[in-house]
Amino acid sequence: MIQRYLGNKNSIIEPILTEVGKICNQGDWICDIFAGTLSVSMALKRSGYRVIANDINKFSYAFGVSYLKNNSIPSFDFNELNIDESKFCIGVDDSLLNLKGKDGFSFLDDKRNYSTYKNLVTILNYLNHITASEIPKQFRHTFFFDTYTPEGKNSHYKSLRGTSGKRRFFTPENGKRIDLIINKLLHWKKEKLLNEVQYLLLVSILAESIEKVSNTQGTFHDFPRDTFDSRALKKLFLRLPPFDDVISTENKHIIGKEQDSLEFIKEIRSHKLIYIDPPYNFRQYTSYYFMLNLICDYCEIESLEDYFNNVEFVRGQNLEKDFKSTFCQSSLFIPSLENLIKDANTEYVMMSYFNGRNHSNNSIPSKDKNGIEKIESLFNSELFVRGSFKTIPIKRLNYQSFNGHKAQELNEYLFIAQKNNK
Repeated sequence: MIQRYLGNKNSIIEPILTEVGKICNQGDWICDIFAGTLSVSMALKRSGYRVIANDINKFSYAFGVSYLKNNSIPSFDFNELNIDESKFCIGVDDSLLNLKGKDGFSFLDDKRNYSTYKNLVTILNYLNHITASEIPKQFRHTFFFDTYTPEGKNSHYKSLRGTSGKRRFFTPENGKRIDLIINKLLHWKKEKLLNEVQYLLLVSILAESIEKVSNTQGTFHDFPRDTFDSRALKKLFLRLPPFDDVISTENKHIIGKEQDSLEFIKEIRSHKLIYIDPPYNFRQYTSYYFMLNLICDYCEIESLEDYFNNVEFVRGQNLEKDFKSTFCQSSLFIPSLENLIKDANTEYVMMSYFNGRNHSNNSIPSKDKNGIEKIESLFNSELFVRGSFKTIPIKRLNYQSFNGHKAQELNEYLFIAQKNNK
């Protein structure tokens, strides 16, 4: 999954599961309403709960279908895809041998799982080595190279401050590799050679993989203007996804598709608990992670020429699907949270909150002492059963420790209360 994601809860997943376990039994429905990278949803799945997940970002939907709703390892038909299996399975056994014993790969001990996963890895090996000659001419586009690498013909930008240059989200070589892989997926999708899980799994793997070679400080809002980070100089290879959690249960799960949480919550079934991890800062996630959404949208865009001819800002985002969350606006945060909880058909509410400072806007009151007091006031209101509210403090290091920066210790909190449904 995506590692460099604002607010990722991987580091505190165990305390979250501990508190969930005090309220819910295995098999209970739990709603993860701001699912993001699905770190919490997948942990809930692994623990035996049935999960309802939703996020406004397309990549979250693709991950959800591939890893949460799906409970098996997809198998591909080499003949139908016109792939020489004998050529591209060379070296795959060695790769799988290296994965044995690592977190997430214990499923390889089962011979049937091993065989099916080898099929998937052979497909990824084919895509890693694909050339333009294997892509029909009508699908040989160069949009990522042209738009997001310094050698591209459409990568020139001029900032609002008057500075100008060429975008460098990727090296030219990796831009070409992204184009080759995504255009082959476009070919397969247009020819209806992949089912939904196969297709979304492959674009999810590509989205996860480009994060590892992107020239960013963690989000796609900007990039170093004059240099490439050492990570970005590495050659793009499709990562091999762990499947232990994916095949851990046979439970059914529900995935929302890019819906506003305030609308999605009105449509879904009753559940035991809603887990809320709102953005609660000024960052609009559809902008900060637009590149991951673009990867997952690419094969469904009606006119790619129009799309890439209308990118804006230094980062080169097409704003057609940009979304402004009310949870990212100071004056609307508490009213939005109150409406979300009112409309939730739930027994319990658990909300994550951390006190890290904002990037360049520390004035949003929901991030300071007053903000905590406002949230606590809401959890002590008549919306909840009197006396049921409790706060669980958790200490963790911030995400900036990923990039070699000095990590800061943050105070993370879980606000938990029983909803008053009378």
